[in-house]
Amino acid sequence: MKDVLLYIGPEYAQETIENILGSSYKILAPEGVPDKVIPIFEECDIFFDASMKVPVSADNIHNAKNLKLIVTATTGANHIDQKALEQRGVPLLTLKGQKEILQELTPAAEQSWLLLMACARNLRGAIHHVEDSQWNRVEFPGIMLKGKTIGIIGLGRIGSWMARYATAFGMKVQAYDPFNDEGNDGIEMVDINHLLSTSDFITVHVHLTPETAQIIDAERIKLFKRGSIFINTSRAELVDVNALVDALKEEHIAAIGVDVLFNEPDIKNDPLWQHSIDHYNVIISPHIGGYCPEAVIKVVEFSAKRILKYFANN
Repeated sequence: MKDVLLYIGPEYAQETIENILGSSYKILAPEGVPDKVIPIFEECDIFFDASMKVPVSADNIHNAKNLKLIVTATTGANHIDQKALEQRGVPLLTLKGQKEILQELTPAAEQSWLLLMACARNLRGAIHHVEDSQWNRVEFPGIMLKGKTIGIIGLGRIGSWMARYATAFGMKVQAYDPFNDEGNDGIEMVDINHLLSTSDFITVHVHLTPETAQIIDAERIKLFKRGSIFINTSRAELVDVNALVDALKEEHIAAIGVDVLFNEPDIKNDPLWQHSIDHYNVIISPHIGGYCPEAVIKVVEFSAKRILKYFANN
């Protein structure tokens, strides 16, 4: 009898999985909502997650007696109780550190740059203004990027792309990364407090770990240069959201663009989302940074082949 592989993710990527794994596993692909997924999860042998829509708790993992492996087509997996996996001895394979595939992916960096530009040009408010049958450009003064300073926290794959984009726009680039002291040509490496206090644009590109949780806390938000713009497409938990909203209310921060929120997709209690309802200087996208079909197919194919390789070696 074939092992059961539970897949949740875009339907268009399912054919790729079936082509690679279909002869070896029984593949089930229910609708990606908890009440459809969890009962199957607790019976499956392999969980292949390309959506991050369904939280997996310690109880779910404890009840999944047949579970042998979890694979995600994402770099992060904070929606899965990893401590419970360790206690069960069940491996978790994410894309974190998989440079072979990650170097090919640019959508998250492109989304980050899009948010930065949209904030700089008051784009959300301007679009709504025109939709409301108005036409008064003086209400939407923009910020010229050339000559401004961008501060990049985390000079990895996405941070490095952001540096390239900023250089192309004639910006001064500075970065903070404790794992990269040398940086790249044209990038000044600085400490995080200096970066926060001197950057016109601040953008975050680090993994969420116990060490990086709230790396930008209330005290560091106070250091932000007045009138700066903040971009976060990594994880909401990296920032003290209440302090961030306070800084917006006090007009210490000019605008914010994010692709991530706390407790997503249940966002109605999120302070930043609540503030955004009637403040157009907050732009929020629904965690779409890496969501381009070309990129999804690449990571799903790569992750499916990792399953074959894992069991061939174990």
